[in-house]
Order: sequence, then C-alpha cells, then structure tokens
Amino acid sequence: MNVHRNVAGSLFVVTSALACVAVVVAALVLPERVPTHFGGTGMPDDWSSRAGAVTFLAVHTAGMVALFAALVRWVPRMPAEWINVPHKQQWLRSGLEGELRRRLRVDLLVFGVGMNVVSLSVTLSLVQAAHTGDGRMPVWWFVVLGAWLLFTIGQVVVMHAVRYRLEPVPDSPVR
Repeated sequence: MNVHRNVAGSLFVVTSALACVAVVVAALVLPERVPTHFGGTGMPDDWSSRAGAVTFLAVHTAGMVALFAALVRWVPRMPAEWINVPHKQQWLRSGLEGELRRRLRVDLLVFGVGMNVVSLSVTLSLVQAAHTGDGRMPVWWFVVLGAWLLFTIGQVVVMHAVRYRLEPVPDSPVR
C-alpha cells in the first residue's frame, strides 16, 4: 500500500511547488493596489499594497507547506498517546501501530494537498481580481472553496467511518 503514500507524497510536492511558483508570479504581475478582503458577494471591501499582499501570500503558502511537511515527518516519532484516530486502542493492541502511522501520514499528505490547492487558488484569484476593473473575486474561487470544503468533510467521514475501522479481533478462548 505504499502506492497511496507515493501518490499522496507526489501530489503534495507538485501542489506545493505550484502554490509557491504562483506566489512568485503574483509578485511580478500584481499592481501596486491589490484587493485583499472580500464581502460575501465577492466585492472587495479592503485593499493592500502589492508588498503587503505578496507577503501575506508567501507567509500563508510557505506556512501551510511547512506545517504539513513537518507533521508528516513527525508522525513516525510522535508519542502514541498523541495519535487521535478512531479505534486507536484496537490498532495498538493488534500490533498494527506501524500501519496506523502510515495511514495517518497519507491522510496528512491528502489534507496538505487540499490546503495547497486552496493556497494556489487564493493567489490566482487575487491576481485575477486585481486585474479586473472592480476588483471582484472570481466566481471560480467560490467553487474551489466549496469543493475543498466538501472534499475535507468527505475525507473526515471516510476516515471515521471506514479508513480506521478494524474488524473485531476475537478474544482467545479461556481454557
């Protein structure tokens, strides 16, 4: 099952790189005045300088990439009592702690990919909004945000209902 980890890891690297490249491109193409806060209709209600917007985008993107990369690296060494997944005790009693940690790492990579997509979409949407006459947030950004929310909720449901579920281990008969 290393395929899932390899796919998730590769997707994490690719989306991290894309999100970081987008920030560099934004630094080159954003105008001096950038819409940076939007109301529910997508209209800007606050603006920032290019330097302020790029600083926010860089810190947000690098921070999310670093956070998920650090969590993925830490999972194999973290104390078992800090692991918080459904049926943890059953996993530990069954001698499957290594598999539990592997699955947790894959799940963190998947959530990291999701956050990288959000970071990338924030950067691209700010660039697009800054180049429109009214500064309106593009509609596609709301679609991406909704898709990310649904994906995250779905992933959590799968984790709780299926991914960390173990078949009951029968107790050994008493003689």
